[in-house]
Amino acid sequence: MNNYYIKDIWGPGAQEGYPYKENNSDNCLIYFSSKKGQECFRKCKGFLIYETGHKTKNGMGSKTIYAYGVIVSDQSDLSEYWSDIDEKKFPFPVRIRLQKRINPEDKSGVSLDIIRAILKSPKEKMQRPGGLIKITKEQFDQLSIELNKSL
Repeated sequence: MNNYYIKDIWGPGAQEGYPYKENNSDNCLIYFSSKKGQECFRKCKGFLIYETGHKTKNGMGSKTIYAYGVIVSDQSDLSEYWSDIDEKKFPFPVRIRLQKRINPEDKSGVSLDIIRAILKSPKEKMQRPGGLIKITKEQFDQLSIELNKSL
């Protein structure tokens, strides 16, 4: 499949290092609450990661795209990671490799206004069930260019 996605994560999780590196490798893990979300994401060609504006006692999310990457072909033996994050809420990990990442604390990623302009949706809600927003290759490329300007 040639699907592309924006994967949203609750802020300020990105500022706390999410997605976390897998042992001593360049791979990271992203977790899903449903098998369906995991399966859709595993088949994608590329993705961007958006930190929501969610507030916690530790701070507030940046409301920016701060990273992009690809799915790692080897998805075997992920069972040891199921308990890294609350396994009852997010029991389905996917192994990824980030190609670009900026610090979301700087709030210098791709802003919500730019995202909405590129998606041609002025009222786009960035939180979705499953955390996946399907986008076109052209939108992915435009948003990736905008993120690269931030680096």
